[in-house]
Amino acid sequence: MEEKTLKEGGFIKQRQAEFFVARIKVLAGDATSEQLRKLAEMAEKYGEGWVHLSVRQGVEIPFVKIENFDTLVKELEKVGLSMGPCGPRVRVVVACPGSSICPYGLGNTKELARKIDARITGIKGLPHKFKVGIAGCPNACTKPQENDLGFMGVVRPIFDEVEGECISCGLCAETCPTGAITLSENGRPVIDYSKCSSDGRCVSICPTRAIREERKGWRVFVGGKFGRYPQLGLFFADYLTDEEALIIAEKVIEAYKRLGKKKERLREVIESTGLESFKREVGLSEASS
Repeated sequence: MEEKTLKEGGFIKQRQAEFFVARIKVLAGDATSEQLRKLAEMAEKYGEGWVHLSVRQGVEIPFVKIENFDTLVKELEKVGLSMGPCGPRVRVVVACPGSSICPYGLGNTKELARKIDARITGIKGLPHKFKVGIAGCPNACTKPQENDLGFMGVVRPIFDEVEGECISCGLCAETCPTGAITLSENGRPVIDYSKCSSDGRCVSICPTRAIREERKGWRVFVGGKFGRYPQLGLFFADYLTDEEALIIAEKVIEAYKRLGKKKERLREVIESTGLESFKREVGLSEASS
């Protein structure tokens, strides 16, 4: 098997001539105890008894010989693990714990990661690698702005005394990390949306629900990357539902395949076409951008 084919299948040549690193897919950083035991077993049996946890939530077993490749893959499949895609294709989606565990989480990152993984992970024929990151809130622990396609859970708060009367406690203003909320002369909150980080803390702290969420969903960034020439992703759309986020993911991939030249990352494609033109290529509606 050619070295390029091996690499695309998650078997990467090491500095040491006779050894490879086996890169294993761990979607959104979650692995069962059974899978962890199998990884330890495989590292002891076919490697040197240790694993490397990659920066993109994957697991790598170094010092594997080529003759053990097929057996290793079959053993991992028994516990639902597969090799991580490399090369010019969609890489494994990374995600933080999100609303399933984290008290700051606004979006179900795990569920979105599973859905996106089923739709686009491993798609071949791209000009270059393509990375996806999902963060449950604006703390952005998984750095969605540094991925080709990034999703971040956000909330738009609104002051509305229909559901609950404001008691002028000032907790919303005290809690807001960006100073987007001030109190008027009568003690009512005033929201400056130009400063709002959309983290929803004012909503969760309000004891009467006088501040509630007006909109909630995923903020989308495109064209981010790190490495030799890092660039933050560009704002692309706001407050998308899970289904809208999936459609955006598929359409961005389609546009990238159609417009990109070999070795071009998505950012280069966007810069050559222009962000607004790229939005039209994706078919992004004005309502969601």
